[in-house]
Amino acid sequence: MIILDVEEQKKTVFELNEIEPFEEEMTFYYDESGNCRKFYLTDTGFNDSDAIKGDFVLAGVAHEGKSFEIDAPSLYKALDYKEGQKELKFKHLYFNSTDFLNFIGSKRATNFLKWLYSSGLYIHYSALNNLFYSLVDIVDSLWKTHPQCIMYIWEIKSALYDFVIEHQDEVIDIFIRHTYPDVKDASSFCNDLCYLIRTYNEDAEYYPGFFLELFRQMLKTAGKLDKIVFIQDNEPYLLIKEYYLFYLERCEIFSKSNHIFDEEASVQKQLSEIQLYEEGKLLNNWKFVKSHENIYIQISDMIAGLLRKLFMFLDENSLEKIQAIARELNDKQIDNFSIIWLFIKKSDNKSKLFIKNTNTPKNVNERMNKLQILGVANNSAGKGDMCHEL
Repeated sequence: MIILDVEEQKKTVFELNEIEPFEEEMTFYYDESGNCRKFYLTDTGFNDSDAIKGDFVLAGVAHEGKSFEIDAPSLYKALDYKEGQKELKFKHLYFNSTDFLNFIGSKRATNFLKWLYSSGLYIHYSALNNLFYSLVDIVDSLWKTHPQCIMYIWEIKSALYDFVIEHQDEVIDIFIRHTYPDVKDASSFCNDLCYLIRTYNEDAEYYPGFFLELFRQMLKTAGKLDKIVFIQDNEPYLLIKEYYLFYLERCEIFSKSNHIFDEEASVQKQLSEIQLYEEGKLLNNWKFVKSHENIYIQISDMIAGLLRKLFMFLDENSLEKIQAIARELNDKQIDNFSIIWLFIKKSDNKSKLFIKNTNTPKNVNERMNKLQILGVANNSAGKGDMCHEL
């Protein structure tokens, strides 16, 4: 049995992000989207191309306290729930949509978001960029020799991620040759990656050049020491073994709250071997339920699927393309984008911990900027008034 002190986790989150601990009692419901089970390197790249295109999203709804009443009959009516249908799921919500824009303007999406808007619920999510998460251990291995550079932690991680995206085939070739993240020869790995960066990083004066060069210099030191701790002594090629830690993290951070998850056998097994303590007391603040027996889990399934599709849509379209799309949206699409954006803001105002993005700050900011352009910034003053009630 693994015993963990949640106070340590809360302290770490506060120190890294300067976010106040959340001590209010709430009830969180969860489902996931984009779980590829394992994310690893193959002879030709990654085992799952969809895991590169889209995030792993653990998301759902939440309410204050232990109990809360929603108007389930009106939700069933809004979504044209058929008698004999086992449960509500995102695939039913997205049914027959040709793409995300078509979906966001559909009757089902409109009815669901309008219902959610008036429900009194919060949304929450933890979104994980699989590639970014697979790279950050390289950077985190370098702080011991360069503690003075930790103030640039996000800029360096972002610069590395952007470089890998731009030169993915060449970087992945280095990773495969060195059985990443089980690097046997740290000196050779660091030298190979440094050479590749130097080849392309001609302008070190501006972003990402300056921070990429800073990373290269840190990496050169690790090569001379022949040690890069977090990407050694691991299983070769395995980038993400499992996703249960993202479930556990929510239970730790929101220790005063109750957490209800959709049944997930591998996650349940992992969490059954862990005990959380706070102030010397054992926490029993999570449980798993069958989704067809819990309407909040079903709503969470729709939230998780919707958010993953949304993030993929935003990532696939440049800012210029989003601006062009915004000019062509109909009123339903604008209102629906507005509701999503304002729900995120509502949750963020409740606590900065409700929304977690394991991604580069640049990518996260671009997503929110694009979403605002499509919705709130594109909305008329009259339509915007309804949003202030959130």
